[in-house]
Amino acid sequence: MLIFVYGDDSFRVSEKVKHMKEAFRVKFDPTGLNTAEYPLGDKMKLEVGEVLGSVRALPFLGTKRMVVVRDLVTQTKKADMDVWEKGFLQAPDSTIVVFWETTEPKELEKKPLFVALKGAAEVHAYPFPELSGADLERWTTERVKARGGLMGAQALRALAERVGGDLWAMDHEVSKLVAFADGAEITLSAVDELVAQSFEEKIFELMDAVSQKRTASAIRMLQEERSAGSDDHYLLTMLGRQVRILLGARSLLDENHRATKQDLADALSIHPFVAQKALAQAKGFSLAHLKAVHDLLFDFDQQLKSGQIPVDIAVDLTTVKMMQ
Repeated sequence: MLIFVYGDDSFRVSEKVKHMKEAFRVKFDPTGLNTAEYPLGDKMKLEVGEVLGSVRALPFLGTKRMVVVRDLVTQTKKADMDVWEKGFLQAPDSTIVVFWETTEPKELEKKPLFVALKGAAEVHAYPFPELSGADLERWTTERVKARGGLMGAQALRALAERVGGDLWAMDHEVSKLVAFADGAEITLSAVDELVAQSFEEKIFELMDAVSQKRTASAIRMLQEERSAGSDDHYLLTMLGRQVRILLGARSLLDENHRATKQDLADALSIHPFVAQKALAQAKGFSLAHLKAVHDLLFDFDQQLKSGQIPVDIAVDLTTVKMMQ
């Protein structure tokens, strides 16, 4: 069985994989001997022999194995996919492979390895695009109820507008509001008092400072966000998202220096306002520099999983790297 869990909503992707692993543990693997996740430990790359060897292995004192593989589909190029494709298609019936990918659904579904494997005998796909509008409000309402709270329509709308589709931040704000309400309905005034405006506007200011190499301003903005209660995991997620947008903007400008905000908005499926900001900021970076920062973020992601680096240091080093 092959299962794809993917999307640019990394919160719901992460939750889905977590729930699958827990359900598998309860049903098939209480000892934890038949669950594996790659890449292992502090390794940065996925090794073909290591991963496929685990996929082919038979369960130990059980009936099923689960192998979770992170970001393989996104990384694998068409020229390198034959061995992966054959390996997964030949997986024994006792193995469940979960592909954990944090790439926008439409983009991932075009990747060669996804296309090659989607027609296999038993394939399940769970796409999680970033939520907005009514979908975001519906998810937020369910989250509030799950936390034991209640929220009125005006407060809900204001919360969705302020936080946007970053569910890591939304989950944090919901927990804070429910605790503050202490059993009462969460009101618009509570949202106004406790929830800062979306960090998206502030990330634009931060990136302006970074692109203009205003080091003191950039550091001050980061410290202000931390003092306001922003989680460093959230800050790193927002930095990573902005770097990806800037990569797209810089690449587009290198192809066509007359590219417009609408060109970028259409290419990346982002709001024209965001595209306009990104085009201006991208002029302060080279494509090679942004790629280096993106690679650094990937390395930090692996190091964070293995506890090799504190998340606040990763945020600071990413910011410094961008200003070099």
